[in-house]
Amino acid sequence: PEDLQFKEERLKKIRVAKKALEEREKALNPDEPIDDKKQISFADHDARMMTKKGYCDYSYNAQINVDADHQIIVGQHISQHANDVQEVEPALQALTEAIDDAVVGMWSMDNGYFSGPNLHAVDEHGIDSYIATDREEKPATDDLEDSDRKFVKADFTYEIESDVFICPAGEQMVTDPASKAKRKSYRANKDVCKKCPYRFRCSGSKKSAGRVIRTDKFEVARQAMTKKMETTEAKSIYERRKVIAEPPFGQIKNSGFRGFNLRGKEKVEAEFSLVCTAHNFKKFVKAVSTGSVRLEDLEKVKKAA
Repeated sequence: PEDLQFKEERLKKIRVAKKALEEREKALNPDEPIDDKKQISFADHDARMMTKKGYCDYSYNAQINVDADHQIIVGQHISQHANDVQEVEPALQALTEAIDDAVVGMWSMDNGYFSGPNLHAVDEHGIDSYIATDREEKPATDDLEDSDRKFVKADFTYEIESDVFICPAGEQMVTDPASKAKRKSYRANKDVCKKCPYRFRCSGSKKSAGRVIRTDKFEVARQAMTKKMETTEAKSIYERRKVIAEPPFGQIKNSGFRGFNLRGKEKVEAEFSLVCTAHNFKKFVKAVSTGSVRLEDLEKVKKAA
C-alpha cells in the first residue's frame, strides 16, 4: 500500500541519517557515548544546528579576514562550529593559503573570539591583537562599596605565581591540582563563605556555599588581554573594526546573497569562495578607479580572490 511504502522510505532515510550521525560523532568524540539530544540534518549531514537572535536552523559559520585599507577579503573559510572560540588558527591557515608570506601586523576581533585557544594562537604567532573582552570578564562600572551590585569575575584578583584568585573579602580561592577536568574550578573555604557578609552578592544562591570561578589554562592570556583592552590606544584601534570587518558582510547581503544554495561543506566552501571573489572584484574596481591603489599593486592580493 502507498502509505506503507511512504513509511518504509521514511524509515530508510532515518537509518541513513542515524548512521551519518554515528559516524560524525565517532570522528569528533571517539570513545564517548552519543548524547541522545544530538541531531543531524536529513538534507545536509555536514550542517550544524546554530542559533542566532532566537532563530535555530542547520547552518554554517562563514568567516572572513578583511584588510584595513580597502575592505578586501584576504582570507575566508567555512566553519561547522556555532561559535568563534576556536577560529583563529583556521583563519591564519586560510590567510597563508591565499597569500604567500602573509604577515598579520595588527588584528582586531569581536568578543565572540575572546577565548583561551584564540588568545594562545595570536600569542604563538606574535600578532598584535585586539579582542573585545567577553561580557563576563569586563570590570563593573560601579564600585563595590558604593553599590549593592552582584560580583563579577573582574572583582576577583588572579595571582599568577600562586595560581589563585583573591575574592573581594580577601580570601584565597584555590583549585584542585588533581582534577582532570578541562576547565579549572576555583573555590574558597565553604565555612568561611557561609559567614561572609558578601555571600549573597557573591554566589547569588541560597543553596550554594560560595562562588566558583571556572577558567582554563589560558587565564594569564585572558587577564593580559582584558588589561590591554582597557587602554585608550586599544579602544581607539578596536573602534576602527566597525568600518573594516562588518561592512563586507552587509554589502554581500545587500548584493542578494542571504544563504547558501548548495549542500555539503565542500560545495558550500566553493560557493562562499565565489561570493567573496565577487565582493573583491567590486573593491578592486573601486580602489583603482578612485586612484587609492595602482593596478599593479593588486597583484599582491590577487590570490586572495
